[in-house]
Amino acid sequence: MLKLPTSPTTDTKNIPDAALPFVKMHGLGNDFVMIALTDLTDHAPFIDAIKSGRNPLPGMAKIFCDRNFGIGADGLIIGFSLGNELSKKSVETAKNNVAETDILKVLGANYVNGGACDIGWIYINSDGSSSAMCGNGLRCLALWAVERKLVASSRLLVSTKVGPVEIFVETASGITVDLGQPILQPSLIPLTSDQTENFIAREIQTNSQTYNATCVSMGNPHAVIFDADSAKVSIESMKFDQALIEQSIEIQKNSLFPEGVNVEFARVSAKDQIEVLVFERGCGPTLACASGAAAVLVAGVLEGRTSRKASVILPGGALSVEWSEATNHVLMSGPAAVVFEGAILASTLSQAISMEAIAS
Repeated sequence: MLKLPTSPTTDTKNIPDAALPFVKMHGLGNDFVMIALTDLTDHAPFIDAIKSGRNPLPGMAKIFCDRNFGIGADGLIIGFSLGNELSKKSVETAKNNVAETDILKVLGANYVNGGACDIGWIYINSDGSSSAMCGNGLRCLALWAVERKLVASSRLLVSTKVGPVEIFVETASGITVDLGQPILQPSLIPLTSDQTENFIAREIQTNSQTYNATCVSMGNPHAVIFDADSAKVSIESMKFDQALIEQSIEIQKNSLFPEGVNVEFARVSAKDQIEVLVFERGCGPTLACASGAAAVLVAGVLEGRTSRKASVILPGGALSVEWSEATNHVLMSGPAAVVFEGAILASTLSQAISMEAIAS
């Protein structure tokens, strides 16, 4: 069965029995609401949604991640430990009589392989859209799992939509994620371009600008733009101005990107140092994006601008990124931190689930 021990740092005496526990975490300011799947399955409205075949997570993400009316975050993470029991197709939750594998299927997590991985996750952007990859979120998930003793060692495998991802938690400030091999084939990024050549330093048009971009997928699509005149002021201040926000939105809406795209504006200050602003798909300007940092390094190497290992500086801080020549894998290292722990009232959870039912 899915099992999440109570965090030793959580004062459960002050949490109402019917409330839903959560942890607020961040990686360089890229912040998340972390919830255990086993805690969700204790709530009848959640189980009722699952039984009706409806995924309640997008609505929950919109409400919980709202910075004015909710907890506030860039995304919602649902985490759960994996073990041999999950691979038994006949296992059912005793309380709710719902097969755990059926729960994962409705939640869009039927990619989970309990036999090979230690931890599973589901990631939802603040706007309710899903994403297969979020490097900062994975670091937070790994720290969450290690601190709660959900895994036997500090090296763990996470089941994601793009396959198992290996993470090593050395310290809270030193967590390394193996993001795998970058995807450069246009049809797999995906791009609508019918060309088979990699999209490296090629033109992208908006209504008012022409940019040279390199497109990379790190499990999610990225368009990396170096030395754009329109981004100079924003990169100097490490903050998007309104004009660059509007340009980023136009790029994301470009027909070249059928699934949207994360947009990175970058400046190389040294072969091993890159300054980056990220306009993230599903949440807009963000303080940090680890998969974006990885994509920027790959693009920098492909364009001959950087070495294969560099410090990628984002508004929230720096990540160390290396594209291994030996394995072709991209390794990303950085911190994760708990901000606070709390509980969502059962009535608020019910409202989030019912509002999504109305919206859908």
